[in-house]
Amino acid sequence: MKSINLKLSDDDYRKLKWISDRLELSVTETLRKLIPNIEITEASLVKDREISSASPHDLVPIAKLSDKDRQRLRGYLNELLEKRWAVTLANEIKQQLLDKEGSYLTVSTFKRISRWANPYRQTEREEYVLPRAKAISQLLFGKDIERFD
Repeated sequence: MKSINLKLSDDDYRKLKWISDRLELSVTETLRKLIPNIEITEASLVKDREISSASPHDLVPIAKLSDKDRQRLRGYLNELLEKRWAVTLANEIKQQLLDKEGSYLTVSTFKRISRWANPYRQTEREEYVLPRAKAISQLLFGKDIERFD
């Protein structure tokens, strides 16, 4: 197997980004759809200690989810959507993991989970979302994640 680096001009990247946005996919996911054999290398994945300095579109690997885990995750997300709290979080996770059966979240979504799982305020909304965000964190990463702003 051969490795290649893809270098794009700013103009080409903007075009690719425009296509990605229309497809509601990340640039990496768009390239993988266009060229099915593209694999994400370990070098392109973000580790916990790199989250704070990573790009919002970088990818964070999740634990392998069983069908039962996916069902539990879907349940937590539906609860958030029905209550209309943390809707952006629920939609992002649903799109990235359930709709596409993905195994990565964007750094942006990871940080969103971390903020809901470690809120600064204690309102009714935060108290409702907090246990679900922590449960989602446990499902996806096998642990409670710290807060990243």
